[in-house]
Amino acid sequence: MIELWLAIIGLTFIALAFVCWPVVKKISANVATKNVDREQENISMFEYRLAELQLELDQRLLTVQSFNELKFELEKNLLSDAVEVTPKNIQHARLKKSHIITVVLLSISVPLISFGFYAKYGHMEDLLWAQASASAAQLPAGQTPTPEQAIALLEGQLKRDPSNAQGWYMLAGVYMSTNQFSKGAKAFAQVLDTLPIESVQYPNVLGQYAQAMFFVEGKVSEKVREQVNKALAIDENEVVSLGLLGIEAFETEQYQVAINYWQKSLLSAEPNAAQALQSGIDKAQQKLKEAGLAIAVIEQPVVKPSVTVDVDISEQLRQQVDPQTTVFVFARPIGGKMPLAAVKLTVSQLPKRIVLDDKLAMLPTAKISMQKKVEVSARISLSGQPRASVGDYESAVLVLNVTQLPVPQRLLINKVVE
Repeated sequence: MIELWLAIIGLTFIALAFVCWPVVKKISANVATKNVDREQENISMFEYRLAELQLELDQRLLTVQSFNELKFELEKNLLSDAVEVTPKNIQHARLKKSHIITVVLLSISVPLISFGFYAKYGHMEDLLWAQASASAAQLPAGQTPTPEQAIALLEGQLKRDPSNAQGWYMLAGVYMSTNQFSKGAKAFAQVLDTLPIESVQYPNVLGQYAQAMFFVEGKVSEKVREQVNKALAIDENEVVSLGLLGIEAFETEQYQVAINYWQKSLLSAEPNAAQALQSGIDKAQQKLKEAGLAIAVIEQPVVKPSVTVDVDISEQLRQQVDPQTTVFVFARPIGGKMPLAAVKLTVSQLPKRIVLDDKLAMLPTAKISMQKKVEVSARISLSGQPRASVGDYESAVLVLNVTQLPVPQRLLINKVVE
């Protein structure tokens, strides 16, 4: 950044020179006395003759050497004439106080106006973002940014694009992972301000906002409960909100109520969250046993919302492709690009039945269970990368209902990506 400011200061001085020097020169000329007529006449003659010489040089009537000699002679004559002018005949030009004030005001106003325009119309944030991105790009291969670097990059991006809901969500996640719960709550609030309320992710973000507030306040306060109620009013199975209600019930020794909430939450929880929920359920059941109370058993559905496909490859392609070539199976929202779930395997594992469900979710706010229908496809990637390339092999795209019943659909890889 120091290079930028040095450049700005340098350009400001140049601008001042262009503005102030003609003013000073004009003022000096106006206050100069008429007693320098002879000197002015000599100067005018010098300039006129010099212009003639320059013209002759341009027209190649004079050589450069001749031009320099004649110019030197003119300068010598001008100096000689100037010496002959006595000090008595010259009244030195002086600047008045009003003239000095004019120059000073120009010197102050030009930088202020310039910086004012830059503050409003400049792109300092773009420069900072570009520098931060460049610094991140210079990380050694395979090295991920530190939390501090990730936060700086996200904050810079969101200053430039405050309506980026996904960016705010990522920033909130980084804040939460670094125990900056207050900032995490504010970031989740920004997500809710920019995310359409009708979006499928909205109730889950409400739940995570409530969780961030819970960490800040240390309890299920009225503010936390308000967000929990909003989330459950939209989605009665919202995982985080049910988990918070279970924590509140456990802390007030309502162990069966806590078990009920946690078991309901467990139906849609991701593997890591499911492990924590199960641990809480086990502790609550232990408390009930110690109190000599019976544990109510809640029947749970065997299968969660999912789609099931039998992935296979045509015999013709099987003979052409290396058995260790990578195969990707994706489930996406209708018309969407970001996968809701993905599985990676090899050609040698085909045919294979695959269940795409919330355990394979790419993001906690984008799950199969949030969709009624999804697009499912499979692709053999010759490069081993998820992005499709010309020459890869793929299946047709199937539109399948998300259901709790494992009804397999055949997904045959049989055509070339063009």
